[in-house]
Amino acid sequence: MQQLGKHTVIYGFGYVLTRLIPFFLTPFYTNVFLPEKFGIISLVFVDIAFMNVIYRYGIDSAFLRFFSKKGKDFSKNSVFSTAIASLIVTGILFSVCIFFFSDPIASFLPGLDGYGLFIKYAAIILFLDTFTAIPLLYLRMENRSLVFITISIVNVSINLISNIILIVYLKWGIEAALISNIIASGFSFIVLIPLSIKNWTFNIPSKLWKKMVKFGTPFIFSGIATMILELVGRNMLQIFTDTETQAIYSSGYKLGIFMLVLVTAFKFAWQPFFLSKDNDPKAPELFSRVLTIFSFVMISVFLVVSFFIHNIITFNFGTFTFFGESYWQAESVVPIILASYIFLGLYINFQPPIFFTERTWVFPFITGSAAIICIILNSILIQIFGMIGAAYSTLFSYIWMAGLTYFIVRKWYKIPYEWNKIFIIFLSGGFVAFIFYFFSVKNILLKILLIIVYFALNFGFKIVSYKKLLILVKMKKIKK
Repeated sequence: MQQLGKHTVIYGFGYVLTRLIPFFLTPFYTNVFLPEKFGIISLVFVDIAFMNVIYRYGIDSAFLRFFSKKGKDFSKNSVFSTAIASLIVTGILFSVCIFFFSDPIASFLPGLDGYGLFIKYAAIILFLDTFTAIPLLYLRMENRSLVFITISIVNVSINLISNIILIVYLKWGIEAALISNIIASGFSFIVLIPLSIKNWTFNIPSKLWKKMVKFGTPFIFSGIATMILELVGRNMLQIFTDTETQAIYSSGYKLGIFMLVLVTAFKFAWQPFFLSKDNDPKAPELFSRVLTIFSFVMISVFLVVSFFIHNIITFNFGTFTFFGESYWQAESVVPIILASYIFLGLYINFQPPIFFTERTWVFPFITGSAAIICIILNSILIQIFGMIGAAYSTLFSYIWMAGLTYFIVRKWYKIPYEWNKIFIIFLSGGFVAFIFYFFSVKNILLKILLIIVYFALNFGFKIVSYKKLLILVKMKKIKK
């Protein structure tokens, strides 16, 4: 548990820095570019995120599972080399095809007709990021979280500095965002080459590769469905409304970073942690405690960010505000996106039984059904409520995904979750949020008081305790 806590804190601290740096690019873009231009680059990055799933085709997830089983049938170097060799070969093939067919691809994608050059930039980014995927996962599995975060921090720092130089001083257009990303990804590519060489072996068993592909293939469909959940709202807003609305919604979606940081930091530490507990008889009780504490922290972050989001986006820096005034409407979707990430976090918590039993075929079913629900809801709600409808479509889809996952896997691996405590955590959070929104609380001191009430309810009724909460932040040295 201390291992999970230590690495969650390190990943959390580091990921906050790595996400806050590009996060500040959003207000930078919103003050420099009109919504139409920002909307275009947002669509490109949306498509890059989608294609990352295709480029990796589940090999990254397979690497996590088989690396944790090293020493039984194959060495860790064999797992590493098999995974990275597979991704490099296919990555080159994919990027070459995208590069040479960039114009037809751009004309096919919503809102990007005539931006074939941007698609070429995306092909380069995708290949560089695919190469670095396995070395970065290796660092996580070896508990080298500080090295992982250091590389990530330098990467995004280079991205930020490049954006400022290219846009402010060299007066380049919005394409500078993609070129800066190429420069940053190129850094990670170069710095991880020595690690790749060190762990490389020409012993790449075909049997191992087939097992990894079999394990990972369901993640292709699952990953596509997950990306649909993340992206369909923005793309359908582009179809049913306009680029400006899509840009405002995208900027609001980015404000979900406060919750996304927490979920991602937890995921980075959680996967190596639970995979190491495969045969531990005490694991179910441990996983149960993790979910209770995790739920408490998630609701806490939700309340703090939701209560103060208006103060954040309207914060004044001389002649600039944190978000350009044209984007202030994005505030309305932020609480809904934050709530969506809460249920994404629950979904991640429920995954150990799937990995332990290697029944990865269930991932496409879970995420696919959620994606279908998301598409249907978006097609209905966007036309009625606009971008609010897109946000609620995402929330309902994540609720479905988390609930369905628990319902399916609970018989495969028994975990005695503390549902009574988790219910009270959500109930107390909902009660405080209801007061805030019903009475339209504006006073900062009253906002703080409401958050204190939430903490008092949970600590007073011993739903969580200082000792349990300390589990996730304790920084003791780990004996490997």
